[in-house]
Amino acid sequence: MLHTLLHEAGHAYVADQGIPILGKEEDAVDNFAAVIMLNYVDQGADATISAADMFAFESDDRPDYYDFYEYIGEHSFDLQRYFATLCLVYGSDPDAHKDLLDEIEDEYRDEQKDKCIATFEEIDYNWKQVLNIKSEENS
Repeated sequence: MLHTLLHEAGHAYVADQGIPILGKEEDAVDNFAAVIMLNYVDQGADATISAADMFAFESDDRPDYYDFYEYIGEHSFDLQRYFATLCLVYGSDPDAHKDLLDEIEDEYRDEQKDKCIATFEEIDYNWKQVLNIKSEENS
């Protein structure tokens, strides 16, 4: 539930501050919610994994194909949101979450783990810039 509340707060913040979003705003505020939870909430990684699990659960109700609307909709597919969220959790602390992405096929897993670290660092840095949060390195 916290992820959903932060997701909606992210929409409000983007609108209130006139923040330009390049890409899908829904993905940007999913990332906002995850980064806030990972950085500032006790047990935030566990809560973020639970949010990802909800995306996977919602995906289970989908047919094997998508309706036309879903391809042009504002949200990424639920499974994309699931993996994107897990990717941020992994990237935030690879040592603590070394087994988190084990469901990815062996031949792609190591490359994806590296990408997740870079993705978390980029998204974390960018949201901290937008929110004007000084990073520990710059303090």
